Amino acid sequence: MEIQGAALCALFAGLTLAETVLVRVAFCIAVLAVAGGVFIFFLVPHIVLVKTMYRDPKKPRYRGYSEGALPQSEENATDHQKMFMRGIAWAEKHKDKICDLKIVSDRLNLYGQYVDFGYKKCAVIIQGRTESLLYSYYFADVYAQNGYNILVIDTRAHGLSDGKYVTAGVLEHRDLVKWIELIETQYGVKSFALHGICIGAAGAIYAYGALKKAGKGAIIEKLVLDGLYTSYYQVFKNHHIERKKPVIFVPFVLFYLFLRTGARLFKWAPIKYIKNVDCPALFIWSEQDFYVKPSKGRELFAACPSQYKELRFFPRGRHSHVRINQTEEYDSTITDFLQK
Repeated sequence: MEIQGAALCALFAGLTLAETVLVRVAFCIAVLAVAGGVFIFFLVPHIVLVKTMYRDPKKPRYRGYSEGALPQSEENATDHQKMFMRGIAWAEKHKDKICDLKIVSDRLNLYGQYVDFGYKKCAVIIQGRTESLLYSYYFADVYAQNGYNILVIDTRAHGLSDGKYVTAGVLEHRDLVKWIELIETQYGVKSFALHGICIGAAGAIYAYGALKKAGKGAIIEKLVLDGLYTSYYQVFKNHHIERKKPVIFVPFVLFYLFLRTGARLFKWAPIKYIKNVDCPALFIWSEQDFYVKPSKGRELFAACPSQYKELRFFPRGRHSHVRINQTEEYDSTITDFLQK
């Protein structure tokens, strides 16, 4: 302490009172600037994380439309609202065949529904972020028409299921494996098609890799990947760019997510895990997708080693809103793929 005090005395020696005050003011400003910067880089990513990938466990859980009330008719509805409304209508039409299901994964209670048409195959539809299983029903009809029972799920932190954080398929894929095992055991189904939308598509390829590693990959007959991204960092960054928000905080958001959940979203990237996919796979994107540009789609398709893979770009639709803009073409593409 004496040495430090002597050093400070030497520093200020020979300075006038005014100069000494200026030095001290500059030092205080520098300290405040550093502290403020640290505070901002902690606070802003935390706010973004809470707003985008966190669900308050104290809030009521529901399967309704995530952005508020749905309109009375489709006349003035957005594409997203139409998809949700049609999913609800499809479920209502087949409610006599719907069974409520539950599993426990990572000590979380997770809920789903199984539509049993008596077929020997099952299509598992995995929704994107902020959705519930009611939304997933929107994609069900083409599979039902091609001889598949339907499994839809409230992924963790969605719908009625437990969970606080969304991890873009990293932790969710473990739940998906358990759902598949439940349907296999309880209903005797030995053949599955996985239809994933956005982060649901990422979860589908992670689950396939896990099943393959366990020697059960053959149970997955087909993969349909709608709006798959090369990495969640890439698609999350493009969300910020579209909304004119600073992208500098994006890596910190994903880092804080790792601190809270252990999910390494830089390590777990579809462009790395697509190399495990050797089953038939159909890749679907829109040419208007801002979040996953066509070049990224082609990169993923090229990296997939499957000998039975198909690539389809549709001319219209935002990210994951392809089917609502060209329903017949979308369904016929999937039908052709399932029947090969």
